[in-house]
Amino acid sequence: MSNKIKFGLKNVHYAVITETDGVITYGTPKSIPGAVNLTLDAAGESVQFYADDSVYFEENTNDGYTGSLEMALIPDEFRVDVLGYEVDSNGTIGENKDAKVKKFALMFEFDGDAKKTRHVFYNVLAARPTISGSTRTNTKEPQTETMNITARPAIDTGDVHWKVKQGDAPYDTFYTAVYLKNAPTNTIESADDEFDKNDPADIIIDCASTDGNNEIKNVLLDGLPIAGVKLTIVGVDVTIDQSVFAGLALGNHEIKVEFLKGNAVTVIITVKETTP
Repeated sequence: MSNKIKFGLKNVHYAVITETDGVITYGTPKSIPGAVNLTLDAAGESVQFYADDSVYFEENTNDGYTGSLEMALIPDEFRVDVLGYEVDSNGTIGENKDAKVKKFALMFEFDGDAKKTRHVFYNVLAARPTISGSTRTNTKEPQTETMNITARPAIDTGDVHWKVKQGDAPYDTFYTAVYLKNAPTNTIESADDEFDKNDPADIIIDCASTDGNNEIKNVLLDGLPIAGVKLTIVGVDVTIDQSVFAGLALGNHEIKVEFLKGNAVTVIITVKETTP
């Protein structure tokens, strides 16, 4: 089956870029629901040098892409994380003229792609979306929001765009961390999956990485970091103190282990309370 057309933009994610002393790091990817359309046109120019009455040297520069991202509704979380919107003490949200827009990695895929390829652009800047609306008529026409975007080469590596197709090692964990060229693959070798409040014990998660020097960056419980005093980390193996789970509600809870390099891994812990 060949790729003749692309349609069905889906699984759009963004990861905010942080630059510290020239070192680039990417935040944990977050989903943007309601993707409608993505258009990207190649940016660059042809550089020509003439000598001996002919083109002596010619080169095409790669300045990335320019285009637009159309969404059913741009979520407030994205506006705060990327566009610099503020949330005040009353929980309202708004923008200030001094707001600083942040760059981010953009990740997505197309439902109509026969190879189910997943894409990442490493250095994206979004312009503020236009605010528009129309009065109600006898027909309901859905309104969307569109941001103009530019995708430039990454500041540190120069990489613009990378693709991971189904069957590649990083495919299943693609949206857990921004994929970087030659990134290691991280997996779980073994992990506890239950915590009994009437028979408490520490939770142990044994991980493995194809990079023998890889390190753990964060351990999250239901999306929030676990305090370091509650963790014991040896290499890429994690022990979480039982006190972390003692006050949790019964049911399933997600533990996510994030690494300095490569994908994150997740474990679902079921908290139960057996009858004595």
